Amino acid sequence: MLRSRDMGRAVAVRRWTNTALECYKRGCVCDGCFYADFFNGSSQKCQMKASVLELVRVLGKPDVELQQLLSE
Repeated sequence: MLRSRDMGRAVAVRRWTNTALECYKRGCVCDGCFYADFFNGSSQKCQMKASVLELVRVLGKPDVELQQLLSE
């Protein structure tokens, strides 16, 4: 089942990929992401956040530790 999201289209999801896990661990924040430079200056934008949201909806949260930002 395909679903549309405001930030893009999510494809039918089957499993957590390494890239999706990395995005999830980053809190879907694109700043500093490896792929941010890839989409910089392009008319296309990253669809990983939409995929991560769909994965959480369909499969639930993955069993990984999230990054914790510590401020001094």
